[in-house]
Amino acid sequence: MLATRIRSRLLAGLAASLLLCASVWAQQPPKPPVISAHARLMAARRIFIEHAGGRLPNDVIGDAFQGWGRFQLVGDPGQADLIVSILAPVSDAGVSVGPGSGRRGAAAASAAATEIILQVLDAHDRVVLWSGRQQPKSSMKEKQREDNTVDASLRLFRSFRDAIEPESAP
Repeated sequence: MLATRIRSRLLAGLAASLLLCASVWAQQPPKPPVISAHARLMAARRIFIEHAGGRLPNDVIGDAFQGWGRFQLVGDPGQADLIVSILAPVSDAGVSVGPGSGRRGAAAASAAATEIILQVLDAHDRVVLWSGRQQPKSSMKEKQREDNTVDASLRLFRSFRDAIEPESAP
């Protein structure tokens, strides 16, 4: 009889513990499913473009995104699904030529992007979903430096576009 009472109390205590645990588990919100970076990129529709450094890479990549038509460009990061971050630090690449005086004796110093970094972030939690970098070829001539910067910017944009929409082999 004593053993029966002890056993029934233990079972009652065990049942109460199980009910308590079940109620605690029921109160915890379910964890959202983990969504891959590629799935986030594919689901996005609106982008905000932010940049730091050289203006030319920003203009080239921004125009490429606009021409692509896959994303709608927005002016407020709060309205965006993705933030496209373009970082293009610049350095003075000017070279003095000869001992002459004034503008004829020295080439004007011009800023050139040393590296172009493109990061695509989730606008809600700023997680990097895609990242790439290109280093423009160097050149002594300003026009060639600009052309090299444009080429590097376009290569970087194409790398991202190919990650989203890979070209199928003909």
